[in-house]
Amino acid sequence: MGNNKKTITVEDVTAYLKDNPDFFIQQPDVIESLELSASPKGTISLAQKQVERLKNKSSQLNEQLSTLIDNARKNSDLQSSVHQLCLRLMDAQNIDELLPMLTTELKQEFNADEVALRLFYSNEQTALPETSENIAQLHADDKSLKAFDGLLSKQQPVCGRLSKAQKEVLFNEQAEDVKSVACLPIGHEPCAGLLAIASFDANRFHADMATDYLQFLGEVIMRLLRPYHDHEQ
Repeated sequence: MGNNKKTITVEDVTAYLKDNPDFFIQQPDVIESLELSASPKGTISLAQKQVERLKNKSSQLNEQLSTLIDNARKNSDLQSSVHQLCLRLMDAQNIDELLPMLTTELKQEFNADEVALRLFYSNEQTALPETSENIAQLHADDKSLKAFDGLLSKQQPVCGRLSKAQKEVLFNEQAEDVKSVACLPIGHEPCAGLLAIASFDANRFHADMATDYLQFLGEVIMRLLRPYHDHEQ
């Protein structure tokens, strides 16, 4: 009789195990005899390998959960900061109090390194307090605002990194130091300006941060500035 035995290949074993996923449940003794090479120094059992993989998956899930919890805590802190800031801004008696208070309070509440406010005008500029830090006015058709077309057209705050051109419009000589920014339009239809809260830390403001409270802040500031804004005169 000839030898008609077929050689079993790795592919055959793999296909069989895929077709019979409960094989090791039905044949638990087989697991104990299996060994996978771990390193030149020794071997580990299949069960140990499975435990190791489960531990790695668990570690990844725990890391993701920690990130979600941390983001939720930061967003809650943001909500509280915006709420308190709006209440204090409403106490300002005039623009000479409002604008310096805005920049000072933003630095404190948001732990910001820089704050920039650019107010837009179409007819006449508004008289600004001389003590205003990094607050300036730009004509609504100023060419430098082209860098913000995307942000202004969406009328939504953004958190993260700005382009070099955008940072130069907002932060002048400090542009190189700014690594992350929360940037929000002041009102809409028409937009009255841009407010940027900046950090020298690249991770301080990021895309996962909530922006609805920043949008609310922009609307509040628009209403506070309305009596001094040429669009409303």
